[in-house]
Amino acid sequence: MRILSTVLLWMLGGVAIATALAFAAPFGWPFELFSHFRVQYLAIALALAVLLAWRRRAVPAVLALVIAAWHALPSVAPSYAAAQVADCTGPAFNVATVNVHYSNTRPAAFRTWLATLPADLLVIQEVTPQWVAMLEAQSAYPYRHTLAREDAYGLAVLSRWPLESVTPVDLAGDGLPSLAGVVDAGGQRIRFLGLHTHWPMTPGLAAARDQALQGAAQLASAADLPMVLLGDLNLTPDSPAFDRLLEEAGLQDVMRGRGWHPTWLAGFWPLALRIDHILVSPGLCVEHAEVGPPIGSDHRPVVARLRGI
Repeated sequence: MRILSTVLLWMLGGVAIATALAFAAPFGWPFELFSHFRVQYLAIALALAVLLAWRRRAVPAVLALVIAAWHALPSVAPSYAAAQVADCTGPAFNVATVNVHYSNTRPAAFRTWLATLPADLLVIQEVTPQWVAMLEAQSAYPYRHTLAREDAYGLAVLSRWPLESVTPVDLAGDGLPSLAGVVDAGGQRIRFLGLHTHWPMTPGLAAARDQALQGAAQLASAADLPMVLLGDLNLTPDSPAFDRLLEEAGLQDVMRGRGWHPTWLAGFWPLALRIDHILVSPGLCVEHAEVGPPIGSDHRPVVARLRGI
C-alpha cells in the first residue's frame, strides 16, 4: 500500500507539471503542445483525487481536485452554439470536412459514409492521386475542385451546388495549398476556405501553422460574404492559437457548447483530440453540428447544418 501511495504521488506530480506547462501555452511552442490534453488531465486528476482520498492523503487529494477544477473550467464556462436558429430565415445547407488519410487502406468505409452524407459542400484533406479517381466517381457532387498530392497535403472540394472562383491559396508561403472560393448555396452566395495546416511538432512547423492560421483569419475578416472555414487545423479549442483565430477572423466554432467530441484518434482516449473544425461567420446560423463515425482514417469527419440570415 505504501508503494501505491508513492505511485499516486508521482502521478500527481506528473499531472501538476503537465498542467503548469499547459498554463504557459500563451508563450508558444513547446508549451502549447501540453494545452491540448486538458480533458485527459481532468480525468486523471479526478481519479487521483479519489484514490488519494481513499489512502487518506488529504493535501494531495485537495491538490488533485484543484488541478481537475482548473481543467474543467472551459467545459463549465457559459457556452453557446453559434447564432440562434430563430434569427435565420435564409436557405439551409450542410457542410462537412474530413481528413481521409493519404495512406488509408480502407476507402470503402469512406465511400459508405459519403453515400449517406447529406452535405452540400464537402472539403477533403490528404487527397492523393489514388483518391482522385474515387472522388471523381461521386455523381452526387457534380461540382468539384481537386489538388492532389503524394504527401498528406492534397485537398479537394466537392459540391452539389455551383462553385465560383475556386483558387489555390498559399496562406503560409510554404507551398502548401488551401482552397478558397464561393458556393451558390440555394441562391445565397457563401465564401469558403478549405485548409490543412502543419502538424506543430517542431518550432518551425508550429510557426508555419500559425502563419497559415493568420492568413486564414485575414481572408475571413475581409470577406464580403458569409464565410465558412473548414479543415484539419492541427490544434484544439484549448490552444491560445485557436482563440486568436476566432477573434481575428470573427468566426464561431460550430461545435462549441456541444461537449467533448474528438476527431483525431477518437478511439484511443489518451491521445484523442478535436483538431478538425468548421468555423462560420456571424452571418450564418448553426442548426446542428456533429462529429461523424469512423471512416477508415485516423480522423473523423465534422458535419454542420447551416442557415443564412
